Amino acid sequence: MTRQLFGIVGSVDDVSAMKREWNAYFAKQEMDAFMDSYPTKEEELPERLSEMFHFDRRGYIVGKSLQKAIIPLLDSLDSSVGEGSVDTVTNTDGVLNGSWTGGDNDQRKTLWLLNTISLQ
Repeated sequence: MTRQLFGIVGSVDDVSAMKREWNAYFAKQEMDAFMDSYPTKEEELPERLSEMFHFDRRGYIVGKSLQKAIIPLLDSLDSSVGEGSVDTVTNTDGVLNGSWTGGDNDQRKTLWLLNTISLQ
């Protein structure tokens, strides 16, 4: 299995701490995975999603200012997107799915790790 790549698009509070937390989690789980941040403006979203597809990034955390703008660019939305915002994107075999986790990293882990397991 190759390295799993994850990212943060847009602005989030204390991005450095969030990356440290995720990378520490991956290390503790002995996963070959890495979280990075990709500063993004709304007009750059198509490019970031293209990178997600072409570079096989498994998941994105979406900053608040982009949570509505990203919706029309995704392939699908799950039922959690009731309020019209997406804070998590999952790449499953090139299909980009939006979800609302309310910032809950445990939900993100479930979305992303179940996705990762399906690729093994």
